Amino acid sequence: MKAAQIALIVLTCGVLPACGGPPLVYENARLDSRMLCQEGAKRVTLMQRYSFDLPEPYRHAPCGTVTGGFDYEKGRDALSVGTSGTFSYGTTEVTAAALYMRVNSFLDGRADGLLYPRQAFLDDLLARQALPSHSGVKPSSLQWVTVQGYQCLRAYERWEGTAVGILEDKVKYWCWEQESGLQQPFYVHAGQRLPLGSKGYDLDQVFILPFFQSLKINPLPAPLLAKARADLQGFCAHVKSRYDQNLRWGDDYPDKRLTLTHLHYCGYNVPLPDLSAPVPQAKSD
Repeated sequence: MKAAQIALIVLTCGVLPACGGPPLVYENARLDSRMLCQEGAKRVTLMQRYSFDLPEPYRHAPCGTVTGGFDYEKGRDALSVGTSGTFSYGTTEVTAAALYMRVNSFLDGRADGLLYPRQAFLDDLLARQALPSHSGVKPSSLQWVTVQGYQCLRAYERWEGTAVGILEDKVKYWCWEQESGLQQPFYVHAGQRLPLGSKGYDLDQVFILPFFQSLKINPLPAPLLAKARADLQGFCAHVKSRYDQNLRWGDDYPDKRLTLTHLHYCGYNVPLPDLSAPVPQAKSD
């Protein structure tokens, strides 16, 4: 979803009280939503895979009125935090998330490339971004980096929405570790939305590096590791079932190289495609 669309949705729900959203603070079997202004200065310890301190801009966040700003997804072991801001562009006033950050363990197993070797993970990411149907922002840079001893793939994205006067940039990291017992990488991103022409934070220095400096990976108990592996294999079985029935599973190339790569690293006896191979052309009569 483009930043302009997100901004419009947030603006609409902020102005109209009948949006029907949940209260700002609540907990159920899936989600634990809290107020960032109350949680920002505390060490994050509710996640299973790791604990860490939130970066400084979140430690003094004002209390929100549209969203609590601190949401923990229990099944995925994923945390999203964010602040909001109001931007004026001509006669238009837009409310959008000003700063946002997400940390994800993928404990539910439902993501692309979780079982891939690192180079295959990168090749798969590039192949997905090269799809004609890809509508997201393509990274302006992709590189392997080492952060506090962790091997990570770093992506940087930048988007300018001239129609609403917003600049958005984001850094994404997929990192591999050997401390928790999990096979899949963990993920962290930090982003900001600003009025066009303004100068924002250095995302790596202000958000990413402090996160890693405070990060502690938890060795996970055997029952949790077993469940995470079962969830990974369950998702593999779901993809295999759809492939066997010739049903669509996400966007793919005509030769189904993305699906076949997924199934290969799931352990199924399927050929390993070349993700960078030219797309086969349909024969003309």
